[in-house]
Amino acid sequence: MKLGRKYRKSSSKELDDDLPPLKPVVLPRVHPDHQIALSEQGWTTIGLDEKPTDALYDSYHDLLRASQAFFDLPDDYKQTFKTRHGSEEGWSRVEGEKEFITLRTIQNTPNKLKEAASRYWAEAGGLLNETLGRVAGSLDLPAQALTVYSEPCATLGDEETATMLRLFRYEGFEGKESKVVAEAHADLGLLSFVIGDKPGLEVMDHRADSWFPIEQSYESPKGSLLVGRQLERLSNARYRAGGHRVRSYPNPVMESKTTSGPGDNWRHSIVFVMRAHLPVPVDTDKLTTEITGTFSKPLKDITARELFDNIHSAHFNINTGIEEREQQRRRLAEQEKYTATRR
Repeated sequence: MKLGRKYRKSSSKELDDDLPPLKPVVLPRVHPDHQIALSEQGWTTIGLDEKPTDALYDSYHDLLRASQAFFDLPDDYKQTFKTRHGSEEGWSRVEGEKEFITLRTIQNTPNKLKEAASRYWAEAGGLLNETLGRVAGSLDLPAQALTVYSEPCATLGDEETATMLRLFRYEGFEGKESKVVAEAHADLGLLSFVIGDKPGLEVMDHRADSWFPIEQSYESPKGSLLVGRQLERLSNARYRAGGHRVRSYPNPVMESKTTSGPGDNWRHSIVFVMRAHLPVPVDTDKLTTEITGTFSKPLKDITARELFDNIHSAHFNINTGIEEREQQRRRLAEQEKYTATRR
């Protein structure tokens, strides 16, 4: 499965060719050979240290264990965490694909997850906030030009922000065939940080025009960093949104077993989605440099909330039920067709 032409060209190569290169910066926890991938591909890898001194790695493992225990609880209990916000907050299930819980505030976080989620949020939030500051530097902007959107979201607290922490349990499948359990998309926010307990994430390699199973390439503990659509807009597409999907692979261990438990092929994943703080004003005049060039879609006199709503309304939600997702897809196709006829 490949992305269509329109999706692949979300970032303008022609624009990049006419602009100065990004200023060299050091992205935290990113290998020198992988630094350029974040802007060119919309994704890169984050190194994790297995030593006890790595607070990010330790907090990930604590939250992974807590999330596994939560998903093992009866559905009747987990359903008490359903909310009117659907996939945007609380517990959800998409039959045949996954179940997940989206955390936005400490008071709406299950007690079994509160301590681990708070600690991990602080570590991941600090990493992505620092990364945004370095991204700003690569655009010849002060760090605050972009961290103004992320700093208010760096901790899990009482006040809801646009940023979220999602814990997933993807279904496994018998047999030798793999199955896509989260179809192709790009996240809507600034940056997303993904760590899974087994391979499943695949990213779009724009050079090869094909899917790359990034987590299968990891020989040591790593996470994956993805550019979202908000950062693509705020950087004038100098950082392209990272297309990705999740695939459930056959488990070779299961093939040698005569019996297996229901959880032998589940994939657990922790996704920290940093979105721009909703009340912050957006003015691309203040983000314009020789490196960004003149914005192709300038933004002024709006807030990050309006920017998010604009992006959100143009894309279907891959975390809703399959039938609802198809309805969203058809509605967007009809809107696009109507817009084309009005030109």
